Amino acid sequence: MFGALRRFRDEVGDTYVLGAVRVALGLLLFDNALRAARELQTGYFGDVFHWPIVADRFVATITTYKVIVAIQVLLSALVVVGHRARSALFASALLGIYVLLCDRLQFHHNRYALFCYALLLSLSPCDRSFTVGTVIPRTRVGPMWAARLTGLQVSIIYLASGGSKLFDPDWRSGRVILERLTLYGQQVLDHGVPGQVVELLQQPDAAGVLAKVAIATELLLAVGLWSRRTRIFALWWGVWFHLSIELTSKVEGFTWLTLAAYAVFCVPDVQARKLYFDGSRLRGRLIARAVTLLDWFARFEVKAWAPDEIRRGHAIVVVRRDASHATGLRALAMVARCTPLLFPLSIPLAIAASFTKGALDDEADDPAL
Repeated sequence: MFGALRRFRDEVGDTYVLGAVRVALGLLLFDNALRAARELQTGYFGDVFHWPIVADRFVATITTYKVIVAIQVLLSALVVVGHRARSALFASALLGIYVLLCDRLQFHHNRYALFCYALLLSLSPCDRSFTVGTVIPRTRVGPMWAARLTGLQVSIIYLASGGSKLFDPDWRSGRVILERLTLYGQQVLDHGVPGQVVELLQQPDAAGVLAKVAIATELLLAVGLWSRRTRIFALWWGVWFHLSIELTSKVEGFTWLTLAAYAVFCVPDVQARKLYFDGSRLRGRLIARAVTLLDWFARFEVKAWAPDEIRRGHAIVVVRRDASHATGLRALAMVARCTPLLFPLSIPLAIAASFTKGALDDEADDPAL
């Protein structure tokens, strides 16, 4: 046990991905501050019924609250550009939690989770990449314990949510989901879900099945994200799980917050894979350009090469971590697996690729992302 704690304390890695997570959190903090500013236009929460957790004398006055909202906007901008980002994240978290303490009616799980992730990320070296106008340290390698705590918080949220639903008979039976689908049925239709699908999901039996799938998903994700063997599938399943929630419910920015937090489970390396493309072929150049634009986590080193007897006939060749090669549909599946925007397509592509002969080597890639 002490050995595991020491490994947790002493783990180091490339912190490039943490910079991307910081930018995502900064944008979500900015959106949260703008929401508070819009609500101020209709009135101050302290002038109507509110339910403070702190003593009344510690509740922000309207003037103080306006200043807090303005500071939150400024801090979120600093987080995004990377200027004194860790201090800005820490201050944003404290101010956000203070507002929740002033009025528990403003408490939503997604808002608390946002401030919690901001607090944890502020303890990590997340300011060594994705910065504008600041001096970047010579090395991005740094301690990863705060990133692991952020991942642990993701699992805690899943465990608490799934566990509470498991012991709630209304959730287990599907009544809660049925009510949600009834209330937000029009929203689901507006998001492009076919009417026949909505009608099917609004049946009690279908809602009961969905409820049990949701509970099992949250409990399994709490564990599956930590295993190298199950992580890819857990992340893929979690992405589609949250996208389906986004289509059927109003959860503010919780979907995008959780998907951003998923990035802390990436193996902390940069350009551990290589993508070679045939610069003489339009398809090769287009794929290379697309990977360069979409590879937000810098998983690939993209290089042009002259076709030889091994690579002849291939627009791209992906060299995996273990130095094995992939071509054709297998290469596209690897690209999708490592690029956030294409990740939802990765497993269907991998399944389709398993029926092809698109690999130069037979070795499988490392099971971690």
